[in-house]
Order: sequence, then C-alpha cells, then structure tokens
Amino acid sequence: MIKQLETIFAGDSSQCKNKIPITERVQPEFFELERENIFRRSWLVAASTTDLPGKGSYIATEIPPLKASLLVVRGEDNQIRVFHNVCRHRGDRLVHTPSGCLKVFTCAFHAWSYSNSGKLINITDASQFNGINKEEHGLVPVHSEVWEDIVFVCLDKTPRETLQQYLGDEIYSGYRGFSAGRVKIADHKLILKTNWNLATNAFCEGYHNLYIHKNTVPDYQGGAGNPDRHRPYLEVGRHFGRYSTHGNQNHKKTPTEAILYEYSKPMFPWFPPVDMSQYPPGINPSRFDQWGFDIVHLFPNCVFAPQANTHSYLTFWPIDHETTEVRNWRFAYGTDNPADAIAQSYSVTRAREVIREDMNTMETTLLGAISGALPHIVLSQQELLIQNHYRAANVMLGKE
Repeated sequence: MIKQLETIFAGDSSQCKNKIPITERVQPEFFELERENIFRRSWLVAASTTDLPGKGSYIATEIPPLKASLLVVRGEDNQIRVFHNVCRHRGDRLVHTPSGCLKVFTCAFHAWSYSNSGKLINITDASQFNGINKEEHGLVPVHSEVWEDIVFVCLDKTPRETLQQYLGDEIYSGYRGFSAGRVKIADHKLILKTNWNLATNAFCEGYHNLYIHKNTVPDYQGGAGNPDRHRPYLEVGRHFGRYSTHGNQNHKKTPTEAILYEYSKPMFPWFPPVDMSQYPPGINPSRFDQWGFDIVHLFPNCVFAPQANTHSYLTFWPIDHETTEVRNWRFAYGTDNPADAIAQSYSVTRAREVIREDMNTMETTLLGAISGALPHIVLSQQELLIQNHYRAANVMLGKE
C-alpha cells in the first residue's frame, strides 16, 4: 500500500480565516485604502541586482500604485541607491530610458545634472537662481535595502521597520547566498483586467495544478501517494507565506527534455533528487526528499519561487482597483555552454506557457467578485497562503 503524503503545517495560522468577503476588496474606494495603508508602508520589490552589474549601472522602474518613477543606481562607490526619477528643478522625469550606465544624469528639459550618487553637480545658468544651495537640491532619496539579488524599497517617509524586521529572520536570513552565480534569463511583463489581490492569490496555492495545467505539465507534481498534489510543507508568518511542492520523481520527460537535460542541469518541469546540503535552510525548509520547488509569498505583491538551478520572482502591481501589471523575472546559473543556454531557453518557454494558463482565470475571477454573486470566497488548508495574505492585509488596513 502506498503511503499518502501528509502536509506539515508551520507558523501561527490562528488568525487566518477560510471565508473572505471579496466584493468589497475589488471596489475603487477599497483600493485607495490599500494604496496608502499597504503599498505606502510595505517593503516592495523594485529591481534585481543582476541588472546593476557595474558602477554607473541604472534601472528606471515604476511603482504603479503610488504613481512613482524610481531610479535605481549603482554609484561609483559600488553602493546601490534609489531615488525618485524626478529632476529637482521643475519636476520633469530625469531618465527616460529603462536602463543603462552613466556617471552623470542630465535632465533633457533644462540640463540640470546629477552624479550617480544623487548629488546635484550643475545648475544651468546658475547666476540667475537666487539663494539656491546645490547641496540641498540633490535627487530625492527613497529608502532602500538589498536582500540577496533583490533591491527593496519603502516609500513611507519614515519606514516603521527595517527590511529584516519586515520579512522576519526566517526569510531574511534563510536564503543567504542562494542566488550567487545566477543571471537573469527572462523578463516578461503584461497587463491584466483583474484585481491585484486575485492575481497574487492565483500563484499562492497548488490546488489548481491538476486542472489548469493538465495539458502543459500533467505529471510534474504529486504522484501515486499524493493524487491531489497536497503541499508537503506549508508555513505562514507575519509578512510571508511559503510552501514546498512535491516534485513527481516519475515525471515522463518529453523527447525534448530527455535530449536537453542529458547535457545540462535539470530545470522546470523536471525535478530529480537534489542534494539539499548545497542549499540554505530557507529552501525546502522541511528537506522533503521529493522536492520540486518552493513558493514564497512576500506580502503584499511578490511571489518568489526557488528551485534547483533556477528561481523566479513574480510581482503584481495594481494600476487601479481592476487593472494589474504582472512582472516575471526568471534566473538561472551562469554558463557559457551552448547546451545550457538552449536548455534554459526551453525551460523559460515551458514556464511561460504554464503561467499563461494561470492568467486565464484572473479576469473572470474579477468578474465573479464584482458581480456580488459571492458573499465570500472559501479557502482550504492547502490555500493557507491566501488566507494569510488577507490576514496581513487586514492588519495593515486596521481591520484586525
């Protein structure tokens, strides 16, 4: 008789609820509360350090719910800083290109210029400005911290806690060094007609995998001892939730997979046994021996997915109460081997198709919520990360 998998539950879920009123959360007035009480106060994923390889490297990025354009820069001292992408003269956007490498940023409007450490170094026709102190008119800084390969920002005037306090030690210290030697292999973006909560929720449970992904990856999780694809490990924390997946060791490789992974390291959607001694304690926390990958929800809007040889970040940015921008970054081990490059491209393509299937439900889910047909949504224990998402939101909104 095959032993059935039992989920290990960790963390305090006593305040999580399995019934969530949803119609109110997709209304414009509710989004205004979320904008100021959640997105203004939270630590948010802004950029990847892999996009800032050398001194002067920069990324211009948007934080849609706060209508903020940010400039993320690696200075000549090698320190990463974040500024509002706004010239201090008349408020025009300082940088219009999405990325590059510069020692000096010059505004196209009136040619005021700034060093890549944010210092104002030139005022055009300076003699005509009375009482202007250049030292007081550098670029406006944004609170930022680097965690592993990610630059986090907080747009609150005075952050209520450090990034480490916000994430908690389980997350902040649990993944130390996991991203070393990895490079970005994909960067996708799309806009959906859905609410950001619903979009985030879609990637915080595996209950749907047997159904939504039956055509693309029908046997990549579970197995005879786990027909419903329960998570072997599920944990919730103050601003995070995470689970491990059961990688099916009997996954039938496609002919393409069989050829590619004969010459390169295995990646999605194949999960052979892994020597977990190579990985920090946050990855596969229970050390499940048939591990596939983890899902880590970093509240409010980031889903981080570490796997052997690769990892990804999905962020769900509300533009308004019913429009969400989805960004997907995927990373893999650095290599100059052509076989590895082909295998990584194949994995990106397979993962992209799986994610597209996930997107299929998001716009219709919004319509269901808007209709008022549901007094609430109901959630199982396998959807505990979603329960925890709304618990964390309610705390920040003052509802708990």
